[in-house]
Amino acid sequence: MPVGHHPEHAVKAYHDERPSITRLILEARWAHYRLTDALEHDPDNHAVPALRRLKLLHAGALLDVLALRTQDPHLDEAARDHGTVLREADGLALDDHPHNGLDHLRDQYARLHHHTHGDACRAPHATDESLPTKRPFRRPSPQLVHQMLDTYAWAHLGLTPHFPAVDVASEQRQHLITRGLLLDWAATAAPADNAAAAAAATAGHALRAVDRKAPLNDLRARAYLLEAFRDIDDQDEDDAPHPHDCAGHCDGTGEVLTVLTWDHHGDDHYTAVHQEPILCLGGPATHAPDCATCGGLGFTYTVGYRDLCLDGRIADGDPVAATVAPQGA
Repeated sequence: MPVGHHPEHAVKAYHDERPSITRLILEARWAHYRLTDALEHDPDNHAVPALRRLKLLHAGALLDVLALRTQDPHLDEAARDHGTVLREADGLALDDHPHNGLDHLRDQYARLHHHTHGDACRAPHATDESLPTKRPFRRPSPQLVHQMLDTYAWAHLGLTPHFPAVDVASEQRQHLITRGLLLDWAATAAPADNAAAAAAATAGHALRAVDRKAPLNDLRARAYLLEAFRDIDDQDEDDAPHPHDCAGHCDGTGEVLTVLTWDHHGDDHYTAVHQEPILCLGGPATHAPDCATCGGLGFTYTVGYRDLCLDGRIADGDPVAATVAPQGA
């Protein structure tokens, strides 16, 4: 069956190979398990450097493809970090190109699959038409990828007599949740990827069977993965989810993409130079008039730049004193 064009296929290494998200996960978790097993049983084994390199390559490729689909800066940074460490492992210089780590990661992934021209250049007929028009409801993160890999490794190591304290059933359930979420978010970011959507639904059905809950349709089974993840994710314990039609325009993600830095061209003329996701306050925001950082201006100024002040942000109607940074903080 022919594979459709997904956002990552705009990069030649992934265009030539057309790897599925399921295969990328399988490769990354197996490489991580083999390295973890070696480090736990025989850390001085001569095979450890090769296993570490294999893990960097496969986990890096998974992070890179997820970043290309979701346009998430944290995933992109993690993929670049994996590529940089991979270059170090291969004994290559790190200062010949600002993006050489990611280029090297993609090149080595392509060479592993016998594509000799698998560098980071754009594919000849690639377009960006399949990129999502807006961000998914929730996005994967480097930490979620790490959880998925780690729970798989320990679910298997826990079956051996060397690690009797491991709660194998708990690790298996967490792996099912995290793997299913990665599939679900990858499918949400590329709606044409029906295979990832089907795999995510299968994971959701399997999780409900483990939890001894009644079967649901595919979409609700995928939604159940996120519900289960909120129960085990410490970072979300105190954060109520934002609705899809959140008044803060975050589309339910809890974050809004905001310009943080402007370049000053004189005569109060500024152009945006840096933006990133910041916490959504759930509605229109104002700035505390007695903010200790900016004095209530809402901005801080350095030579040639203006930066958005985040310390005094408050939602309209909230008490000012609750969010103003203390003096000397």
